[in-house]
Amino acid sequence: MAGDDEQPQGTKYAFDVAGEVEADPEWWKARGKTAEKASTDLHDLAKNTQYLFKSNYFGDCVEGREIHSLFREVVAHWVADLEEQSASAQNLADACFAAAKTLSDADFDAASGIGPF
Repeated sequence: MAGDDEQPQGTKYAFDVAGEVEADPEWWKARGKTAEKASTDLHDLAKNTQYLFKSNYFGDCVEGREIHSLFREVVAHWVADLEEQSASAQNLADACFAAAKTLSDADFDAASGIGPF
């Protein structure tokens, strides 16, 4: 999966290509936590970035006002992009946590059907 080659602490996800699929809810929880952290970091960056070029230091002339306006427009677009990426990362985190719960619930349901030996 995307990003598997760069996992923290050298963790690698191994998927059996021989027709069997192994799924560990902990993988999905770890991915969810990483996406959640990315979401928070992106949101914080957007919050801090929005103040760039708030004041016009380019002069109260046609050129100064125009440059200030252009920079503010760039910053506004950048902040919007960062917020969109933050929301996307949070959606990914939510999906990962839901996947972990679904896998755990499926394992529990399957195990409850197994009788005593």
